[in-house]
Amino acid sequence: MLTHLLNPQFSAEGSNRRQRENSTYTLFIKYMREAASGRRGAVNLGSILRFATGTEEEHALSFALQPSIQFMESANFLPTANTCINRMNLSLPDESNPLPLQEELFNLFDLAFCNTFFGLE
Repeated sequence: MLTHLLNPQFSAEGSNRRQRENSTYTLFIKYMREAASGRRGAVNLGSILRFATGTEEEHALSFALQPSIQFMESANFLPTANTCINRMNLSLPDESNPLPLQEELFNLFDLAFCNTFFGLE
């Protein structure tokens, strides 16, 4: 359900940027599956939703602003969030900043989703 709730904002199909977004998003989906199955320690799907929206559960009347995932250029892969607009930001790889190994990336996700500073420190 969380994968349908967090709506990714992809670039145009076939673009180079879209390919990079797909590689990041694929790993994020894999991470969410691990969190859902309890293999990420203290992180669960509620932690991820809280990081993106400020609440661990979907409201009965849904959200006024649809939660989303935006892909951005960044020097590191620590996710950030803007809870006032229900948006999580995931970093994109490029030639000078390739995706880290899966476990290293997942550890960064763990750090972000277990803390309350929304990736800003």
